[in-house]
Amino acid sequence: MTGQGDQDNAAEELLRRARKLQENSDEIGEARRLKEKRSGIGQVSKQIGDTVEAYNQVTGTIGWLYSHVLYPVFSHPWAGAPFRLYRRLWNKAVYVADQDGDRVFVKKRGGLMVLSTLAFLWILPALISLTVEMVWDTSRMLTSYRKGEVIYLGRSQEIDPLGNVFSAQGCEQIRCTDQDGFYFRIKPSIAHHIWSLWHNWNLFYPDFVTAGIQNDINKCTVTSYGSRGKFIIRNWEIYPQLLAVDCVPVAESDIKAFEATQDAAAKPE
Repeated sequence: MTGQGDQDNAAEELLRRARKLQENSDEIGEARRLKEKRSGIGQVSKQIGDTVEAYNQVTGTIGWLYSHVLYPVFSHPWAGAPFRLYRRLWNKAVYVADQDGDRVFVKKRGGLMVLSTLAFLWILPALISLTVEMVWDTSRMLTSYRKGEVIYLGRSQEIDPLGNVFSAQGCEQIRCTDQDGFYFRIKPSIAHHIWSLWHNWNLFYPDFVTAGIQNDINKCTVTSYGSRGKFIIRNWEIYPQLLAVDCVPVAESDIKAFEATQDAAAKPE
């Protein structure tokens, strides 16, 4: 019996020592791992690993975009036409033929081509905006152009100093109500410049047009275009445009004569 108990105690002691050695080994391994991680070599290794991982992610994303988005656009019959045209311009601009007739890339030409491309991309949004505005103004001018119309104008003011845009209040008769009053816009645009060059031999200046409208009521012969419907103006802010004015201030006697005429017309016979 005593021998069996001694064997059990010895086995327990060996098991306890093994566990202690395992714990010490784990602590030493953890300390070594932290030391390596915090060392200069460990930091460099981590940064290299992060850089490689980021590179793989970026290249993978670019590859997916090229194969699923860019290539289908480039290879499209009409959507890819601008890109194919740019490629031809690039090849023609940056390559020259050497004495053997082989194409040689010229770094200076390539740099100038890159700078020209960046400059074009920078002004491209403005070009698109101006083109859309010109098409819009021209289409409205062709469908709703009015010349020689008599309008009573007043209260002109500048509403956008940066854009040089003015507003003028108008009515088709001296007495205005909330049902027949409307506003003109006077703004510079490519379509207006073309119109002014054709008719006046100079550019369109909104402040000069506005200068012909005094602060009082004016009887004006105007050239304009655009719908004056209140639903369109108030919901979409699409105002009629004023191109030219020829105004004469309305005298107080004219106003009284108009009011007398209106009052006489309103009385029952």
